[in-house]
Amino acid sequence: MAEGDLLAAVELQAQLGTAVRLVETESLTEEEIRSDLILIGGNSLTGRVLERLDGVLSLGFAEHGASVYDRKSGFAASPRYDDAGEPRVDYGLVIRAANPFAPETAEVVVVAGCGSHGTAAAAEAFDEAEALGGYRHFEALVETTIFRGSHRDTFVREARGIA
Repeated sequence: MAEGDLLAAVELQAQLGTAVRLVETESLTEEEIRSDLILIGGNSLTGRVLERLDGVLSLGFAEHGASVYDRKSGFAASPRYDDAGEPRVDYGLVIRAANPFAPETAEVVVVAGCGSHGTAAAAEAFDEAEALGGYRHFEALVETTIFRGSHRDTFVREARGIA
């Protein structure tokens, strides 16, 4: 598990006020996939969920997660690095939607980034993104600055409700 994914899990657990059970997505049963889910980082199940929500979302990842885009505004960005190759800016997405595998009975929360810092920042911004739009189901694009290996100055660039 990447450091950013672990930081995201700790952050979401604190925000939700409940224990978060960490499991590898490959070990989930079909029944578990149709339950309430919190997906952290880019993995095969996150990809399947985003694919099924494609007609609902206007935010997404391109180039195998290497960049983010916003279909509505036309904004697109990739993480930025300094001359030494160290990350300086990263992006993440926060999504709360009906679980596309069981839309009538379950929800899914996705926090994922272009890189590890973007994933951690997306989790950090979860409650802010939810509050900004005032929607139960929403999507948000998060940007964070990285200084000395830690993400700082995280902000929600865009948040909107989804059906």
